[in-house]
Amino acid sequence: MFAEQMNQFQSRLNDTLGAAQKRAHELEAEARKIVETLGDRAQAELKVLVAQAQGLSKEQIAQLGGELVKLGTRLQDLAKSWKAANGKASSGDSAPGATRKKHRPSPSN
Repeated sequence: MFAEQMNQFQSRLNDTLGAAQKRAHELEAEARKIVETLGDRAQAELKVLVAQAQGLSKEQIAQLGGELVKLGTRLQDLAKSWKAANGKASSGDSAPGATRKKHRPSPSN
């Protein structure tokens, strides 16, 4: 009788262990699917972020280029005005201080 109870106990224990292992494998498979899905989502989001960073860089470079063009135009205008001021001073007025440049405020953006 005691041996029979031990056999029943072992049988139930083995059944329970088998069911637990089966459920553990199912949970592991679910976890793997979830991790894979999250990995795919993270990878897709990373691609989006990289694309946005590249887009921002292109926009910033374009903006910088525009500002450089404005600066170049201002420098050309200043050079023309200085040449004109120096040309008038050397050709017309030879009095001392005639070549002095007037203080001009810097152009604002």
